[in-house]
Amino acid sequence: MLAHQPVILNIIFACYLAALPCYLLHFFRHKRGWRVLAVSAMLTGFALQSALLAARWLEAGYLPVTNLFSTQYFFSWALVLTYLYFDVRYRVGSSGLFVVVINLLLLGSVLQRDPEIPILIPSLDTPLFTIHIICSFTGYAMFAMAFTLGVIYLINRYIPNKRLPDPVVLRKLNEEAIFLGFILFSICMIAGCIWAYIAWGFYFSWEIKSLWSFIVWLFYAGMCHAKFIRRWQGTGYAWLSLLGFGVVLFTYLGIGLLLESSHPLE
Repeated sequence: MLAHQPVILNIIFACYLAALPCYLLHFFRHKRGWRVLAVSAMLTGFALQSALLAARWLEAGYLPVTNLFSTQYFFSWALVLTYLYFDVRYRVGSSGLFVVVINLLLLGSVLQRDPEIPILIPSLDTPLFTIHIICSFTGYAMFAMAFTLGVIYLINRYIPNKRLPDPVVLRKLNEEAIFLGFILFSICMIAGCIWAYIAWGFYFSWEIKSLWSFIVWLFYAGMCHAKFIRRWQGTGYAWLSLLGFGVVLFTYLGIGLLLESSHPLE
């Protein structure tokens, strides 16, 4: 499978791209057949993406999420997994349109990069690294899902549309995505602290990536509290979801690509 990575990656991208017009047609015509085609395309892409991820993991002997290509690939996989969880549980078909767009941006921006698996540096050779990575990017995916739900909520709030899910439902799903993302990111932070202590002798450093990761954690901890405050419920919470994902993107891509840190992206 690894010998044909470029071809498989293009097929995966094509599957997600095929889902985009199906979601658009489902949104405007609201026929069940278009939704079935859209979800089928997503499931096909996800199955292929999972198989390639497993093959890369077996080949490397560790979870290969250490550079820009591999982190965006895993982020994309986690985002589709998150969407499928919400769609199977709540039938949130309309949000699939926004998820597909984000996913195409994630995958499309790295298709031309070298998918070669780098050698793992000794300090990363620990199960804590795997836990840290899985929880980090699955948490990011939950925050991305909350972002899409927030966008849909605001569209429905200012431009009411019967084709979109009910605002009460959107609010509930947004709060669930934030809560699950916060739990996962908390586990990521705990695993990272223990890993740092074992590798370098301290639990936390004031290095910029660690600092901004803590800011992300504080922001979403605040959001978990804000859902109980009336003035932040609904519209306010949706705007916070958008702002929070901006902080996530800066922490992940902005620092990794533009600044020197302990988590560089190449």
